[in-house]
Amino acid sequence: MKINLPLIVEQRKNKKYSIDKMAEFLGLSNGSMYWKRENGHYEFKSKELPVLSQVLEIPFNSLFLSESYSKTEIKNNKAVI
Repeated sequence: MKINLPLIVEQRKNKKYSIDKMAEFLGLSNGSMYWKRENGHYEFKSKELPVLSQVLEIPFNSLFLSESYSKTEIKNNKAVI
């Protein structure tokens, strides 16, 4: 399953949470570790997904993208992991 990173970024910004604050919510040692996850350089760990869902008020199932992607999503696959 692919994680809906654009939704996570959008909701974090809507809630006005900083990268450092998100790292704190997830128990990460610094904002850089969170930033790398949010930008697709590292995957979110399974234990972090329920925290993201709760903190960002995103329904858990909405954190995931479907298996069928549009041509735009495939072309811009940097946005999904």
